[in-house]
Amino acid sequence: MSGARGAIASFAAGLRYGRGYEERCAGEIEEALGGTEAYAAWRAFDPGSSRGPFDRLAALPALEKEDLRAHGPRGFVPGGRDLDAGLAAHEIELVETSGSTGDRVVNAWHQPWWDASEEASWRINAHARAAAVGDHPEAILTSPWCTGFPCEDEYLAMRQRMLGRFLYLSERSDPSTWSAELMDRMVAELNAFRPVVIEANPSFLARLSRHIVKGDRRVHSPEIIILTYENPSLLHQRQIREAFDAPIASSYGSTETGYVFMECEAGRFHQVTESCHVDFLPFAPAHGGPDVGRILVTTFGNPWRSLVRFDVGDVVRLSGRTPCPCGRDEGLTLASIEGRTISITLTSEGNAVTQSAVDRALGAVDGLVEYQLLQTGPGAFTLLFSVDEAEAENVGEAARAGLLELYGADAAIAAERVDAIRPDPPGKYKLAKRYEPIDHDALLDERYAPKGR
Repeated sequence: MSGARGAIASFAAGLRYGRGYEERCAGEIEEALGGTEAYAAWRAFDPGSSRGPFDRLAALPALEKEDLRAHGPRGFVPGGRDLDAGLAAHEIELVETSGSTGDRVVNAWHQPWWDASEEASWRINAHARAAAVGDHPEAILTSPWCTGFPCEDEYLAMRQRMLGRFLYLSERSDPSTWSAELMDRMVAELNAFRPVVIEANPSFLARLSRHIVKGDRRVHSPEIIILTYENPSLLHQRQIREAFDAPIASSYGSTETGYVFMECEAGRFHQVTESCHVDFLPFAPAHGGPDVGRILVTTFGNPWRSLVRFDVGDVVRLSGRTPCPCGRDEGLTLASIEGRTISITLTSEGNAVTQSAVDRALGAVDGLVEYQLLQTGPGAFTLLFSVDEAEAENVGEAARAGLLELYGADAAIAAERVDAIRPDPPGKYKLAKRYEPIDHDALLDERYAPKGR
């Protein structure tokens, strides 16, 4: 836990919230500090209930994944509840997040809380609000290791990949190995199942979309496509739109926090204020601030898990002061989710470049199908890329030119053409990587940065 001492600025204090919101924030603080084991050391940071909840939150440390692992699910159960009793009564179950071994966390999973968070998020988007009636058929195309029925050495029948109203389209976690026959099966199942909603990893659905377009296949379009689990590339979104005639919205959250932001029909991301509070920590101007920064999430109403100022590990960009055409004005409104903090790369001058900034530099390159940018050293990069055979000429040079504009003319950028980009375990694509981690606290505007570390 990184400490915070003194008067730290609260970005949330300048935003508009609905009736009862501040009281909910105060209630979560009291529940955490009043008897939740994992926060015992935090009480020394709390300026007390005489201060408003936003100031109190700003004074508290950030909660890291290593804290979740250190205290385990039992440490975050609010006082008065018994984890073993909850498990025995089947009110909760223990669920491990996917990912590399060092990044996994065991969560106390309370399905009714998750469902309420999801329902609140879908009300933000007009298309989702109309489609999500509660019993609608839904097709899911994500890594089966995240959700679904993984099977890497054989194929499962359609009935083996169904759970209630949900159809899981793939049992395989690496789209680069999908056969034409497997993707034809997905298309046939979409046409037979006729889902109202498709929920998908953008990279997974983009792979299927390229197959559909290349073969001039006919496919059922749902009422809405929800992109989740990854930060979608502009390339992925364009490829999906070529295959499906449906509105697309990105949903943002995590296993720990539930649903945090939802993209509205106007293309902006709105905080799900019914289920969480978000603290925004702006970066210093050299790194994209004040509009770019990190977020910390405090969850509302989970009776089995108290999460206060949890660092989800992502960077966002604010939408500015122009009101959103959709009419929503509560909480944070974002122009974009900029990607993971671990996906930040640096210019030769040491300035931060987000994953989405890389994507904007490459999104308009004709013939580019997929890519992954690896920062191999200070000012040194390797771009792995795959191409559309019909437009293969000069793709690498065009991509290099876009990146040189972003990183500066002195950047050393090698471009290497590959057949496909493989996802990292458990099936998520990383569009940008760096050879060593960055101290993301050092990127922050000092008015919002944790003190006394």
